[in-house]
Amino acid sequence: MGISQPTISLRIQALEQELGDTLFVRGGKQLQLTQLGRNFIPYALQALTAMTSGLQVAQDTIQGRKGQFMLATLPALTTSFFAATLARLRHAHPALDIAVHTGHTQQIVEMLHDGLVELGLVVGPFFSPAMVPILQLKEPLMVIAHASHPLAKKERVTLDDLQTASNPFFQIDWSLEARYWQRNVQSTRLANIEVPPHTAYELLMSGIGTALLTHSFAHHGIQAGNLVELPVDDLPALQRECVLIRHEREASLSLAANDFIRILREETLLL
Repeated sequence: MGISQPTISLRIQALEQELGDTLFVRGGKQLQLTQLGRNFIPYALQALTAMTSGLQVAQDTIQGRKGQFMLATLPALTTSFFAATLARLRHAHPALDIAVHTGHTQQIVEMLHDGLVELGLVVGPFFSPAMVPILQLKEPLMVIAHASHPLAKKERVTLDDLQTASNPFFQIDWSLEARYWQRNVQSTRLANIEVPPHTAYELLMSGIGTALLTHSFAHHGIQAGNLVELPVDDLPALQRECVLIRHEREASLSLAANDFIRILREETLLL
């Protein structure tokens, strides 16, 4: 054991004092367990097993093989590159416990304040006291329709086409600039229909209307041939910006968090 006999004796004596009775019947060079010793052994073994397991978990955590990684995001940011990032993180750390919480921006900020999550992904531009931006991601917006939509057959689509033939054009709150542009598309003769991105996607997949979507939202539909990007004349360079943030007290992030940031950066470069 690498421990001297007197040291072991002192430790046993200290344990016996703590327990209030003797653990061994001492007779020459022979030691036998007392009834207390026999009753205490299972618990001593449990303590040693727990300590050994704890030390192994500690080493695995330090080396990034084990641990827990918790982050929060807006529901609208959970598709495409985010899911791909989690898949790669899981592959790199198969023993890592991963938990993703969703909520609106203020809820995410509160989770970071309370230490419930290590990272948060919110829509930009973003500023909040004590929150530090780590990564800013900008994703282009495009006008999307079902492949069977009448506008999908046109070589060029004008603003007037969108106003009169979208049937309807769904409004989505991506950014201030996108909101202003969508108002110009909305015909004054028709009721305004504003929906969340997921709802717009499902409606487009069923063949109804047109909408301004990010590449990540439209990706699977386009890849399957169900959705198409409309070639809209004079479409400004509209973008959806999101920001990965941490609390200022988290100066040193975990290995898993740093890997998530690295993979997320790589995935968004593919957009």
